[in-house]
Amino acid sequence: MEEKRNLGTQFGNEPAKAVTLLKFGGIVLKTESCEVVPCELPTAEWLSIPLEIPSEGAKHFIQGRFPGGVSTGSSVEPELLRLPVYTGEEDFDASAFEELSRNAGPTNHEVKIPIVTITAKACGRIDEGRTIQSFSILPIWKDKTSIILELDWHEGNAAEGSINPEWFIRATPKLPLEHGFQKLKDCSKLHPSAEECSYHLYVNPASLGKHVLGDGQEYPSRIWQREWTFSNREEMLTAITRLSEAIASAHW
Repeated sequence: MEEKRNLGTQFGNEPAKAVTLLKFGGIVLKTESCEVVPCELPTAEWLSIPLEIPSEGAKHFIQGRFPGGVSTGSSVEPELLRLPVYTGEEDFDASAFEELSRNAGPTNHEVKIPIVTITAKACGRIDEGRTIQSFSILPIWKDKTSIILELDWHEGNAAEGSINPEWFIRATPKLPLEHGFQKLKDCSKLHPSAEECSYHLYVNPASLGKHVLGDGQEYPSRIWQREWTFSNREEMLTAITRLSEAIASAHW
């Protein structure tokens, strides 16, 4: 039986970097971030899409026949989700973690930037092979609040005069962590008519995913450094449950 591990994190300040400590029972791992960048989704079929939080809760983007496209929704400057770029991973002294936890208060970095972000991606094909992708993104802040961002991506249909893709994005208000994970599970699915489906998870920081889900495989992204692939939705939901249990038991 797999041993259940508690997870905790804490940021400390060093010059020009934020140090994140991840605690699994008696094991503490250290990872660092020196940069915060706009989040881009792992869209294997198209150019990367910067992830924004729509000011009015939803936004529709249509490429149509020509580059540039048309977006519907608010004309307000979009708020981009920004995430830390985590680098390195090493063991850290557990007693030093406890000392840091007692003495360190929340930093401005912790308040504004999600500590952990999880993305679930479902891919499939519809209508004579057109690719569709569904993304559900769960950013989690230090106070264990979260939101869910959903993005549905559809390959263009040349027969309808649209050779470029279109996508629709929507966001929830702030949610308690438990509700955020439940919403992540509910959203992580494709249209019932989709075929050749595959399911994927990405975790930032990747070290969290490795210690809860196993190694996975390398992924060519600064934010999403590893990918976990599942043959069906039930396997992915089980993995999300494991992540939710680890994070829920955290002492931040």
